[in-house]
Amino acid sequence: MTTTEPVIAARHIAKRFGHVQALRDASVTVPAGTVVALVGDNGAGKSTLVKTLLGINRPDSGEVVIGGEPVELHSVRDAQARGVDAVHQDLALAPELSVVDNMFLGHELVSGPGFLRRRQMMERADAAVRELGIQLPSLTVPIRELSGGQRQAVAVARAVMWSRTAVLMDEPTAALGARQSEIIAELMRTVAAKGLGVLVISHDLPRILKAADTITVLWRGETVLESPAADLTVPDLVATMVGYRAEEAS
Repeated sequence: MTTTEPVIAARHIAKRFGHVQALRDASVTVPAGTVVALVGDNGAGKSTLVKTLLGINRPDSGEVVIGGEPVELHSVRDAQARGVDAVHQDLALAPELSVVDNMFLGHELVSGPGFLRRRQMMERADAAVRELGIQLPSLTVPIRELSGGQRQAVAVARAVMWSRTAVLMDEPTAALGARQSEIIAELMRTVAAKGLGVLVISHDLPRILKAADTITVLWRGETVLESPAADLTVPDLVATMVGYRAEEAS
């Protein structure tokens, strides 16, 4: 069930890197229980905006809002402390480690020096995977032995396990086949149904139009469209992404 209350938002963000104005006036709002897609042409500022929401970038102006309050994020740890986690495009998984070890990487449960609480880690990882309906051969198999879709699913499950507020996803279906991409799209809806906000960067316009509740379009570092996904078509999005509408409005 969706709600209009935003769990995370960016308001009028500007960010410059040297001579490059990456963001000029970028805003996005992610309510609890919804999937919001962030789309735009290459160089529109999508990744820069998401990195700002994660505390990787500090905005030159504008504000990040989490849980209804403006916040200053100085690192990814700051965002994680507020219940925000991410699925990065490179997944940030350790291929030689098992599924369970990857899910607890940086969050290991210990009892005394050098002793991992493996039973509790296995139980929590198993519950997290089952809750999202993810099918894996085993939690002890190394990540390198999983398919691309299974690796994506593990990265999503890990982010959800440590999130209380929102999950941000950067191109979660990149390099996946059609069926695997559909599974990840369904997984986005499952995550939102848990009450988390989901913000996803995607170039897969037909699929994201079906999966998302709202579409936000960036063009040259500015938010030029925020609309219910049901009101849009792929040609609408393409025209906006390449600036036709923005030019017509000027």
